[in-house]
Amino acid sequence: MPIIHWFRRDLRLHDNTALFNACRDAADGILPVFIFDDAILKHPDCGGPLVQFMLGCLENLRSQLGKAHGDLLLLHDNPADALAKLARKTKASAVYTNADYDPAAIARDDAVAARLKSIGVNLRLFKDQVIFQHRQIVSASSGAPYTVYTPYKNAWLARFHEEFGELGPEPLDRPTLKFAPMPASGDLPTMQALGFEPIGGMEIPAGPTYAKRMLDHFCTGPLAKYHETRNIPAFEDGTSRLSPHLRMGTVSPRTVLRAALSAKKAGGTTWTRGTDTWIGQIIWREFYQQILFNFPHVATSAFRRPMDHLPWRTDAGDLQRWQTGRTGFPIVDAAMRQLNTTGWMHNRLRMIVAMFLTKDLLIDYKLGERYFANHLIDVETAQNNGGWQWSASTGTDAQPYFRIFNPVQQSQACDPAGTFIRRYCPELKNVPGKYLHAPHEMPPEIQQQVGVSIGKTYPKPMVNHAALRQRTLDFFRQRVS
Repeated sequence: MPIIHWFRRDLRLHDNTALFNACRDAADGILPVFIFDDAILKHPDCGGPLVQFMLGCLENLRSQLGKAHGDLLLLHDNPADALAKLARKTKASAVYTNADYDPAAIARDDAVAARLKSIGVNLRLFKDQVIFQHRQIVSASSGAPYTVYTPYKNAWLARFHEEFGELGPEPLDRPTLKFAPMPASGDLPTMQALGFEPIGGMEIPAGPTYAKRMLDHFCTGPLAKYHETRNIPAFEDGTSRLSPHLRMGTVSPRTVLRAALSAKKAGGTTWTRGTDTWIGQIIWREFYQQILFNFPHVATSAFRRPMDHLPWRTDAGDLQRWQTGRTGFPIVDAAMRQLNTTGWMHNRLRMIVAMFLTKDLLIDYKLGERYFANHLIDVETAQNNGGWQWSASTGTDAQPYFRIFNPVQQSQACDPAGTFIRRYCPELKNVPGKYLHAPHEMPPEIQQQVGVSIGKTYPKPMVNHAALRQRTLDFFRQRVS
């Protein structure tokens, strides 16, 4: 009897836990399937950039399966119905897939498991998109899940080295693929057929081939300086930009950790700080995954319950200016324009724009979270929610509401030469560096010389950050005092 492998967030053949086990256990071959689920595609948090990247990954995966004399069956249905019909038709004994951890995915998998069980078919879930899942990393003293990053990180690292040694877990080999007879599959749908418009400026190529190239490039040089360059958005090699590939599973966390730790070992002590800092970002990813699993209420409300009742502002005009990059703060505007044009935003800039929306404009973080969900190619619920709640001071943190970024100072620190700002705010390209981070301070004669009219060709600042700082502190203090 064949086994169905249900591809979801694991669009690769190499080091794929569920696929490896399906190929090992299936005496009569496997049936690879991907299901377009309207519960996801029509959800308000599903955006075109992520779907466009996913389609590119599926095209690459289907090509790889074709080279192995197989195919990827494409279905568009409710997963429980689709898998039950396919299992009956092909006499499959089981469905293998890799686990997902957000509340909606868990509910979906429970429904699929119940439906399959009713026809005598098992659903088997495998750990794949994280190193440690669920409650594998908990407080030794209380057994409770961690809610603060640093102790979680320390416990994660201790267990990681105890279980896997110096180089981490060994990635699984690409399995020997044997395919069961399967129904004919149609063409990959277009963006428009799925209800989305494509974006033309996507800069990160899709598929495991490109994920490997990006990982290899990063681990042959940029990784060593990551701790120095990761906050400079104009420097393309400052970060790995692998988050879309981890999101869609075109590369596994085991593979990226093995590559990073191997590079650290080969490079010696000069690679230690960069590598350790980057691995810290992988741990942040797992921290937020376990937060979402253990505290599922964060998907729809604040982690810190009292913060659910903050009297957020609901100014649609201010929200739109933030969304379109017309705030009058060049680093915020450049970041939002990068997002809208390419589907990508540098991690430091995500914090800056989120802090601006929630702390300067006092607009509900959920509106920013949804905008990111609709525009990022790498969006995943746990990280998006965790990042926004961190910035909004509603999430897991020790002393949160005092953290208020000054957008001008952040601009000066992360884009000192103004390279990034000039790329995405071309109307400011001739502004002298002295004024670039706060162009409203340019005297009228300088504005005339460089062809910029503040309030006309570039907006005045929406707010006076310094004057509003106390208002923001009072806004949050009322909920934590």
